[in-house]
Amino acid sequence: MKLSDAVDLERIAKDTHGYVDADLTALCTEAALQCIREKMDVIDLEDESIDAEVLNSMAVSNEHFHTALGTSNPFALRETVVEVPNVSCGRILEALKMSSVSCKRLFNILWST
Repeated sequence: MKLSDAVDLERIAKDTHGYVDADLTALCTEAALQCIREKMDVIDLEDESIDAEVLNSMAVSNEHFHTALGTSNPFALRETVVEVPNVSCGRILEALKMSSVSCKRLFNILWST
């Protein structure tokens, strides 16, 4: 599918940091599908072919890429795992109190010498 002359490939390159080749392929495919979705009202799905005028009027734009970027995730970021510890607020408060006491003792030791 052809690109609009106004497509900013440098901006897209900056926005796709961490993307691997499959991610870029999926991004371009989704941008092209966004372009096709815009023209669905003028495409006759019953016909076996699409009018050349309609095809010539279609070009992937910055907006199509912007929309596609909103729906894609780079492979590198999918590897990120977030682990939530199983700790109660009470245990955290106990640890803070003990830490506070230890700091006070250390402070007293340092200032008494």
